[in-house]
This record gives sequence, C-alpha cells and structure tokens, in this order.
Amino acid sequence: MTQVCFYAPVSDLRIIERVEFYKQDIDILRALGYEVTIATRWNHIPWNADLYFVWWWTWAFLPLLKARIRHRPVLITGTFDYRCPVPGKDYYRRPWWQRYLLWYSLSHASANVFVSYTEYYALKKELQVPNAYFIPHVLDPNTYTLSLSQREELVLTIAWMQKSNVERKCVSEVIQAIPLVLRQHPHARFIIAGEQGDAYPSLCALVEQLGIEDVVDFPGVISKERKIDLLQRCEVYLQPSIYEGFGLAILEAMSCGAAVVSSPAGAVQEVVGDTGLLVDGRSPEAIAAAVNQLLDDAALRERLGQKARQRVEQLFSLERRKDALRHIIDTLLRHRA
Repeated sequence: MTQVCFYAPVSDLRIIERVEFYKQDIDILRALGYEVTIATRWNHIPWNADLYFVWWWTWAFLPLLKARIRHRPVLITGTFDYRCPVPGKDYYRRPWWQRYLLWYSLSHASANVFVSYTEYYALKKELQVPNAYFIPHVLDPNTYTLSLSQREELVLTIAWMQKSNVERKCVSEVIQAIPLVLRQHPHARFIIAGEQGDAYPSLCALVEQLGIEDVVDFPGVISKERKIDLLQRCEVYLQPSIYEGFGLAILEAMSCGAAVVSSPAGAVQEVVGDTGLLVDGRSPEAIAAAVNQLLDDAALRERLGQKARQRVEQLFSLERRKDALRHIIDTLLRHRA
C-alpha cells in the first residue's frame, strides 16, 4: 500500500482532528486508498514515505529535506497570505531567512497546491512559482446542511482570538458595530466563537466598555456539531476582514444557508460571489449598516442564503478536491516510478 506522510506543524495532535481542512485532506487521502502517517515535528516524519503531503510552506523544508534525500515527491498546500497587510504575514515583510525558507519550499515542491485562485494567479505571475495548482477549500454539503428550524435574531462570528488574527478579521470593529445594530434591533444577540488567545482580554474589555455584556457571548472553542447548529440558526454570519487567503468559515456559513457579511479582501469575492454583502471591514458603521439591512429584510436573507447554498454545491463540493488531489498524486507517483 502507498505510504503517505501527512505533515502539519501544529502543537497538539487534537488540532488535526479539530481543524476542518486538515481532517478533510486526511480523510481524502485515506479514501483514495493510501496509508496515512500523521507527523507534526521532525522526529515524527518517516523516512520511508512514498509521498509527503504538507500543510503550509512555512515549515515545509523539514519534510522536504527527508523527501529529497529519499527522492520522494512532496505536495504542499494551504494559503500563502501573499500581499497580506497584517505585519509579519506577507512574504515581503518577513525576515530574509524566512523568505529564503519559503522560497526553498516553493521551488522544490513537486506540487504547490493553492486553495484560492487569487493566490495561485499572483504567485505564478509575480514569483514564477513552479508546479502550481489551484484546488479550493471544499466541504461536505451533506454535513454543513440546511435546517428546517426557524432562524433567530442571532449574529455569529467565528475567529481565533490571537492578536494578529483579530486584527485581520476585524473583530474589534465587529464589537464596535454592535451598539449601532442594537439601535435598530434591540433584541439581537451576538456570538463570537473561537479559541480565546492573547487578544481575548482586550475584546472582553471593549465589550464591557461599550456596555453590551448582556448581548455578547464568547463561548470559546466550540464543537463541530455546535458550530453547524449555530450556522443553521443565525440570521447573519459576520466575518469582515482585511485579508482572507480563502475564508473556510464563510463557506461553511454559506453551505448552511446563512446570510453572509464579509469584505472584498483577498479571496473572499471568489468564495462569496454575489451571495453576500461585502463591506469595508475597518468601518464599524459599514458593518452595522450591512447587518441591519439583513436583519430588516427576511426575503433578502432567504434569497442570499439559497444562492449561497447553491454556489457551494456547484463550486465547492468535497468531490472536487478529492478528484483533483487524486489526479495530482497519481501523476507524482507515476513519475517517481
């Protein structure tokens, strides 16, 4: 049986199971008939794998070293945060040694698989990245599905509350928009879910400062089942941003038929298309206006939710990534033989 090493540089193996795109690709590899070994650090990476499947270019040089010694193919995938305005994220804003390692990974990978066409096109054009492919994030619409239950006056945001991520996803601006929404919709509730990192205390302080503790809930990390339940019950899924390499949580909301408010940043437009409202994520006023528009108009919410669901089924089904990965991996293994 073909041996595949799945490598992702995470601190806890439980993250592999919790993060949708990791688990999704592992499940795809196993469904394709490969025996998968999961590695998260150098000493876990086997020497005898037939192929190395790597998430993120940042630390890909580690499995690449073993693969090159053994003359084995390496597929690297993920978002690249190319031209991302958040300090420390973009390729050009990194120290020279980080740029070197990223370029080493890009130039030596047997396949560079980008999850957004925006990054695929930019990196091919501007950095002349070799062996580049585009396969978007996908999901199972039978899991992220519609519900017959009536939606509630609930606005949901999902974000990891680490400082750079909070800045990127405009979480402070979301909180500042809440009093402006409450003026028109005093019974609205807001849930901001996600791991409570180093930005969490300041977000709580902002909520307290604005006097909105009674309508804002921070449940922390939530299970997949609860996430789907909230996406099926919320009237608005709110994720403004200054950059998204894709926006998987947005896609999950779309698949559950939620009306989406986001921003025309990074790859968001290629995900959302015309099925949501896109606003300046740095403007609490613009965020509040879009949320109020959706809360005011049930017909608009329903129409956008239905179009969003159809878009997921047409463009982002699980089979699309599975079939595309099968083709690339078969080609890599055939050439190795």
